[in-house]
Amino acid sequence: MPELYSNTTLTVGHLINKIETGELGLPELQRPFVWKDTKVRDLFDSMMRGYPIGYLMLWECPDMDNKKTIGTGKHSYEAPKEVIIDGQQRLTSLFAVMKGRKVLNAKYDERTIVISYCPLKNKFEVGTSATKKDPEWIYDISELYLAPSSRKFTNAFIDNLEKAREAKGEALTDEEKDIVDDNLTAVENLSKFTMPVFDIDANADEEDVAEIFVRVNSGGVELKQNDFILTLLSLYWDEGRRQIEEFSLDSTKPPVAGKVTSYNLITNVYAQDLIRVVMAYGFDRARLKYGYKLLRGADFYRKGAVDLQLRDQRFDTLKTKLPDVLDVHSWHEYLKAVMNAGYLNDDIILSHNSIFYTYAMYLIAKHRFKASDNENLHLTSLWFFYASLVSLYTVSFESLMENHLNAIKKLTTLKEYKDFVLARVSERLTNDYFDITLVGSEGLAVSGRGNNAWNAYVAALNILDAKILFSKTSLLVSKLFEPGTDGKRKSLEKHHLFPKAYLKSKGYNDARINQMANYAFIDWKDNADILDDAPSVYYPVVCEGRSEEDILRMEEENALPRGWEHMDYETFLIERRKLMAAKIKKAYEKLRSNV
Repeated sequence: MPELYSNTTLTVGHLINKIETGELGLPELQRPFVWKDTKVRDLFDSMMRGYPIGYLMLWECPDMDNKKTIGTGKHSYEAPKEVIIDGQQRLTSLFAVMKGRKVLNAKYDERTIVISYCPLKNKFEVGTSATKKDPEWIYDISELYLAPSSRKFTNAFIDNLEKAREAKGEALTDEEKDIVDDNLTAVENLSKFTMPVFDIDANADEEDVAEIFVRVNSGGVELKQNDFILTLLSLYWDEGRRQIEEFSLDSTKPPVAGKVTSYNLITNVYAQDLIRVVMAYGFDRARLKYGYKLLRGADFYRKGAVDLQLRDQRFDTLKTKLPDVLDVHSWHEYLKAVMNAGYLNDDIILSHNSIFYTYAMYLIAKHRFKASDNENLHLTSLWFFYASLVSLYTVSFESLMENHLNAIKKLTTLKEYKDFVLARVSERLTNDYFDITLVGSEGLAVSGRGNNAWNAYVAALNILDAKILFSKTSLLVSKLFEPGTDGKRKSLEKHHLFPKAYLKSKGYNDARINQMANYAFIDWKDNADILDDAPSVYYPVVCEGRSEEDILRMEEENALPRGWEHMDYETFLIERRKLMAAKIKKAYEKLRSNV
């Protein structure tokens, strides 16, 4: 077996020069810098004291001779010969300080890392107004590294300090001058500090690199496929990565007035989510493993071969498809389809993957099959309801999605795509599914705060415009999902129909008490204390003043069997599960009828 890596040592200065020339790719320079400045200070302090500061892991890039120019052409090298896999933050810190370069904050604004140094105390600190005013301190040690002559810089510092001492009636001793001289020379010589380096061979694939990383990294951190893809983006199309991360960041914070962003009340977006979408939509690939290989230029017909023309073609495809993924109009139109499926916020969406794989299908329908907004809304709503109900994207989801994508790419018309969706949905959501599977232990016959079956029941209530149980108003269940006056999403509260205290008095344990069929969303504030009594006691009170027609409607909308308040608990659970399943089926049929 060939050696996958070699051990060597490199000086900090050598590493920084490799970054500046472009020989060593440092993706973190285009990304938000996550270290606190105090950690950068501690890094320099450790080096000054001769302590180890960890290792670096570099990965040789394949076949670099004929690469086209990447980026703005500011580097001596057209493209990196190596990329750093581990140690990015340390090298970013050293490069930023020693070369006086700015880094990006979480909002992608440029900022400067300022590390101050007091030669007489041999002490580093984060730069402050105090260290800036104090002549005993060098406010920004970048000035030392960038000075044309370190000797002139040291002499000027000593002269300035001597004058400051004289102004206070004090003297700078010859011994202190020697200390300053020695320590500033030592700071300058930190560029000669050596670091151990793992050089991984170009023939190693990303699985080899990930395995080496895990075995070497004692922190137990794992490299994932999206880490490699983001690294490639940083090297070969840093603007694309920036767009991805800005879209992700915007999804978490309300926009300024008048601006439309990715912000929404359904989900936070992460970079890996968008990578999954663009790989599925743009390349018909659901396995991120293959997504990485695609962008690296892998020739799937020649094992281990990398074709630079293929890589360039695929990046061109990526640059064409990513704008569709990041189009905020398409994003919000898609989210309307999710809400139309009854899923009004992430409290009832257990599978994060379902949101983004369904988004990929939405984009395929929109751009490949030219579905209108209305057609696409109904198709996507049906698929999302189905995918969420049956937990489609939870186990072996990449393989399943890849199978779907392989089938879809053979289709040529919107009708064929519709037939594909309907066939997959109908194959799973049979009468037996609703009548047997859904009411059993794989569906509603479980305890806990909720599963996909319960969430589909809640979504069904939203689709069917059900009113909140026991409410004396016309308040719909869907209103529970709206933000409160503070702009925050409400926490959905479920209540026991057979009260917990009552069932405990009958000897039931929590697992039986917390059966999902025993839950409902309730709005009844009057005489709420009696809700600890048996249903046969509190339900007649709830129904006082209501017509028979109103009571029947209320029971039907909330899947309550007629006479439920007089049933024994176990019979109630059985009967209510059937009605809950029927509600889910009714909502499904409504969504399907619109396709």
